[in-house]
Amino acid sequence: MLLNTIDDTVVYVPRAERISFDLMVRYRFGEDRGPTLLKNLTCGGARVEGIAGLRCGDKVTLCLPSLAPKEATVVWLMGQSAGLEFDRPLHPDIFEELVLRHASQRERSETDRLTQINNRYDREESEELPN
Repeated sequence: MLLNTIDDTVVYVPRAERISFDLMVRYRFGEDRGPTLLKNLTCGGARVEGIAGLRCGDKVTLCLPSLAPKEATVVWLMGQSAGLEFDRPLHPDIFEELVLRHASQRERSETDRLTQINNRYDREESEELPN
């Protein structure tokens, strides 16, 4: 989503958290078919790289693993990247399954990091205790 600020600059505000992927998937655009690189995914859309000749408003079919082909509309372009908005959003459970099976390893959140430190501390402390 694009918003104008007080000084008339345009700022991009994502509508949903994007999950990073580096997954080759198939696409169809008119008569053109082939592989493309899925870079991120939300329930509502995706960012792909490597489909030549796209323009905003074009219809693309994306073949995600284990799903029926997903129809999408190109909503933005930047270099070789294209933002796609699905005609029908992914169900949250389907989205979560794709993330669990295929997503790139996400950066650890602060909570994940603190939990790991705490677990390490607990292990070290228990190793020091006499049996």
